[in-house]
This record gives sequence, structure tokens and C-alpha cells, in this order.
Amino acid sequence: MTRGVYNTRQNALILSYIKTLKGHFTANDIFEHFRLSDTPVGSATIYRQLDRFVQEGLVNRYVIDESSGCCYEYVHHNHTHKGECYHCKCEGCGKLIHLGCEEISSLNEHLLKDHNFLVDPHKTVFYGLCNECRAKGTNA
Repeated sequence: MTRGVYNTRQNALILSYIKTLKGHFTANDIFEHFRLSDTPVGSATIYRQLDRFVQEGLVNRYVIDESSGCCYEYVHHNHTHKGECYHCKCEGCGKLIHLGCEEISSLNEHLLKDHNFLVDPHKTVFYGLCNECRAKGTNA
């Protein structure tokens, strides 16, 4: 056990809940879940545990934009992103879409080889409009 880290019931509850989530979540999503289930877990505890889970490689943290704050994703044992997870964010509805295709890996290789630039996958977001917003005629 890491010095200063306690495996409390709350910590176990947080990790257990995170493991049930599909896709992205925020610290507030976790806080609301426990608030609605009348299980007292403070926001400071949630943030502290999320930081710990990120350091331990259990959770990935993504900074999508300055106004949205961080979002997180549980790293499954069969996680297909392997540390490289890019996102598209819809400027109409705010939906976050994973990009995990070979073309992105090819783009990264090109940028590194031809432009000597290494992309940070945890901070790379493509902005535009999702299919639903385009169908509604939403403008970015």
C-alpha cells in the first residue's frame, strides 16, 4: 500500500461504481450518484481517489476544454485504447465521441516522423458537429 493512502469503504465504493460506468464520466457524476443513493461521499474524497486511480493507471483523465473541466474513463483490462484515446466533441450538443482507429495512429506516426511532433492523446480533441446535430441543422 502506498504511504498515506487508505483503503476505506468509501474508496472501495467509488472504484466499484466507476467499474460499472461505460464511457466517460466526471467527478460530479460520481458525487451525484452517491448523493442520490444516500451514501455520503464527499467531493474532496472523490477527487482525491480519482487522482489516485489516474496515478495507478486504473482511470484515464481527459481535459476536453477549459470550460468543461476533466472527464475520466475507467481502464478495463481489455481496454482497446492502450493509452491512446482521442476524442471528437460536438459543438452543438456537447457529446464526446471516442476515436480509436488506425488512421489516427497513422496521423500520429506522420506527425512524429515528418514534423518531429509528438501528440498528447489525453489532450487532443477534434471539434465539430455530430450526425444528430448536423441533421437538425445546428451550426458550430
